[in-house]
Amino acid sequence: MRPAGPRAYLIDRFRADAAALRHRADTLRKAPIAPIPGPDSEDSGRMAAACDDVVAMLEAVSEVGDPAMLLSSLAALAPLLDMRAEREVHSPAVRAVYAGASLRIREVHQVEASSRDLLA
Repeated sequence: MRPAGPRAYLIDRFRADAAALRHRADTLRKAPIAPIPGPDSEDSGRMAAACDDVVAMLEAVSEVGDPAMLLSSLAALAPLLDMRAEREVHSPAVRAVYAGASLRIREVHQVEASSRDLLA
């Protein structure tokens, strides 16, 4: 079931990603077996921390008030996430989290804005 509203959806999405990445990191640390495609345990841990950063940014956006203001506030996070991605030159995995979060926020914003236009 999808959480109510775009903010809740995004928070749920990145919390789930962080949990999955932490589980992956733990699994890789405990069972050094043949290489598994994807990030190693250290990258997985850093990616989970980046997901936590994204969640904190989303939680800072208030759901109280005008829905259009909420969408604008969420959209304003995308350029900040783009800047974080640009700073992660030495960690492509973390860079991908921030760039992906920016893209996901833009997609959600577009869908929500379009559905509001249809209702108007």
